[in-house]
Formats: sequence, C-alpha cells, structure tokens
Amino acid sequence: MEVSVWKPKLGRVVGLLCGLPLLSMAAHASLPSDRTGGKVGLQIDDFIGTVRIVRSDQSAASVVSITEGGSDLGRVVVEETAASGLRIRGMPAPIAMNCVRTNGVLSISFEDGAAHPITDFPAIIVSVPETADVKLVLRAGDAEVSDIENLEILAGGCAHVVAKSVKETLRLTTTGAAQFSIEHARRADIDASNGGQIRISNVGRLLSACLGRASKLNSEKVVGAAQVFMSGTSRATLADVDLSELTAELDGASSLDVNGVASTSRIAIGAAARAYVTGGVTLGEINLTRAGRLIVDGERWRGPKND
Repeated sequence: MEVSVWKPKLGRVVGLLCGLPLLSMAAHASLPSDRTGGKVGLQIDDFIGTVRIVRSDQSAASVVSITEGGSDLGRVVVEETAASGLRIRGMPAPIAMNCVRTNGVLSISFEDGAAHPITDFPAIIVSVPETADVKLVLRAGDAEVSDIENLEILAGGCAHVVAKSVKETLRLTTTGAAQFSIEHARRADIDASNGGQIRISNVGRLLSACLGRASKLNSEKVVGAAQVFMSGTSRATLADVDLSELTAELDGASSLDVNGVASTSRIAIGAAARAYVTGGVTLGEINLTRAGRLIVDGERWRGPKND
C-alpha cells in the first residue's frame, strides 16, 4: 500500500542522512575544531581510560590530576594554546582492540593478548568553566561530564559516558555497544548509525537522530521539533513530546514509539519497520511501502478516512 504523493526512497534517503563520514576509531581520531563553535575550551583525543570533567569557577580549562596507565598502556600528552584552550592526547591504537564489561567493570585487550582492567589505563580529571565547549574522543573507558555550554563526543564501542546538562548543542557519535546518557540538551544531534545505547532525558528545542544497526534511543521529553531516521533493527522511544513538527523515516526492521503532541508530521515507513504514535500526533504526509506499518492510538493506520 502506498498513500500520499510524498515517496522518498527510504533505503537511499536513510543511508544518505545517516551515512555521514564517521571518524575511524582504529586510526588517530580527532574532532575538527569548528564543529561545536569557534572556541574550544577542552579537547581530548584518542583516549582510553577514565575521564572526569568537572565544573570550575575559573575562566579556562585546567588539569586537576592525571594518573598514568600501568605497563605503558597509555601516555597522556597535554598541550595548551591561547587559540584552542586545553588539548589532551591519549594513545594511538593501530592494533586491534577487544573489550568486555563484567559486572560493570571494563577490561581491554590488544590483538587477543592479555586482558587489562580499566584501572591499568590513564585516569584524568579536568575542570572547565560552565561556558566551555568540550570535545571528547573516547575510544574505550568511562567518562563523566559536568554542566557545559557545548559538548561533542565520539564514543567507541567500549565507552560509557554520563553527562549532566548541555546548555546549547550536543553532538554525539556512537559505535557498537557504546553507552551514553545525559539529563538535558537544548539541541541534540545524534549519529548512532553504527550502533549505540543512548538516553536523553530532556531535549529543549531540536532532536535530530540517525539510528542504525541495533542502536537504541530513549528520551523522556522532547520539545520543539524531532527528526528521526532509522534503519537496521534500531529502536527509539520518544515519550512526552510537544512538537511543532515530527519527521520520521524508517527502514529495515526499525521501530519508533512516539507519545505526545505534534502539530504536524511527515512519516515514511518501509520494509518491515513499525511506528507507533499516541496522544495527539497530527498526521500530515504519510508514506507506507512494502510491509511498513503505522499504528495510531493502538490501531493500524490504513490511509485517510473518507468523510
């Protein structure tokens, strides 16, 4: 069944929207300095270990403490410039890396060698002002981030990140089994096309998300607008939404659950994907192809009703 004249080619569209160049976690990874804003307060590249970013009353970022890794498992290089603020570089990893979490504790091995607990890798604590822009490439390990202005993160499959609040823009890229949670962001731009488990409690203006493979996204409240592009077996739940516009394009066996109000919507569902909307989502342009299904308030939608 096909309804409406809006007929995007789902596989192609979702692939283009979610297939933006992803920084390789196997090579030296560094986020470009102009992604979140013109000024960077703190940039951490190629890090494996434990990171704590805490709030400071000072006007610049500074290192509180560094604990070097054992057995040459990580050296930390600290650089400071007037133009870009504080930059910390961890270890490059040109070799294969495997990791496993047992009872929440991470162990890492290289090239199928002996497993090392996360405590064998560097641990850093950095303080930043609340107005700072922070960029973090965490290949593996655990990170905590305090309240900041802008946050950009590239999280590898062995990363677990907990953030408090981002006053302006969150830009997040996850891979594999990476885990990320945050309490609030005004704008959230998410690329989980290569996997990831993401929870965003509150989005204040715009949520834009590309989800692929077995990625999952959960949000407890979204206000403003939401754009969700999904493929693979990805899952997304947007609860308590109050939107001016909802845009959703689903392919593969993906599933979207939206609960709340949207003044208008554009929804395209193909392959074996499913979308569930409840609570007051106004249906605008709807396109269903192949076995794609839209369920509205518990009932399968089969096209506009004739008066």
